[in-house]
Amino acid sequence: MRELAFSCITVLLLLATGGAGAAEQYEKLYYGSKAGMQASVISEKGIGTVKAVLILKHTLVDAKAYCVGYELDYSAACVKRAMAEVHIKEQVSANCKRQTWVDMWGKPFALEGENQSGEMPEYLVRDMTSGRMLDYGMASGYEVELAIFKRLCPGILK
Repeated sequence: MRELAFSCITVLLLLATGGAGAAEQYEKLYYGSKAGMQASVISEKGIGTVKAVLILKHTLVDAKAYCVGYELDYSAACVKRAMAEVHIKEQVSANCKRQTWVDMWGKPFALEGENQSGEMPEYLVRDMTSGRMLDYGMASGYEVELAIFKRLCPGILK
């Protein structure tokens, strides 16, 4: 009975927020390497400038994408848990001239150019909090961070 009540609440929330169709019209930006770890890009300003910003929102549709795509769980309880557990910032930003950005967790990064060693990764990305270069791989967040930079500062990377 409680599951039915939550399902009804979820449907009402979807209707009140414009439903699945409205949320799906938004471009997605990934916040992690697992399937469905995504947020909706609600708006943008200054793309390609020193004040590039994407406004993000983690929606019910985004939570459902994670539940279905990664946890293989179609339940309303999973969506509720995902909504409660994901606490990303409402924006990502970059200074494209300096090639620096802040991700949706509030962590600063810097692009330090192409990797001249001929090995992977192709580009060097420094985590400005730890001072370490991200290694190539999903666990380090390299692909997610590089995708954020590319979206904020198009045309800088090949």
